[in-house]
Amino acid sequence: MPDGLRANSKKPAVVAFAQILLYFAAVMNLVNGIYSFGNEEVLKKALAVAMIIFGAAAIWAATRLAHPAVSGRKTAIGLSWVLIALRLIEFAVWHNLGFLLGLILPLIVLWRLNSDEAKAWYGQN
Repeated sequence: MPDGLRANSKKPAVVAFAQILLYFAAVMNLVNGIYSFGNEEVLKKALAVAMIIFGAAAIWAATRLAHPAVSGRKTAIGLSWVLIALRLIEFAVWHNLGFLLGLILPLIVLWRLNSDEAKAWYGQN
């Protein structure tokens, strides 16, 4: 499908859902990073900075999902994997099962962005 037709078509609900979930995951990452930044340990402070940086990057990626560009989908998928990795590292550092709940949102984003409907809207098969 030509780019002009795809750009004029309505965004699928799957993409809108993934976009909203990515926003939530990014905000959760930002809040956890800001909350954890008060630690005095260097490893925990570095992890908090990484969470803040990648949370902001995920917000940027979520805004790019609104346009049917393949690069926006690939960026969102890559940042979802980074958010998952940060959650696993966060669990390993703080030993808190509550941090693992943050894995759910990026996993759902990955699942929805890899659906046939989302791939069709972004022009991938």
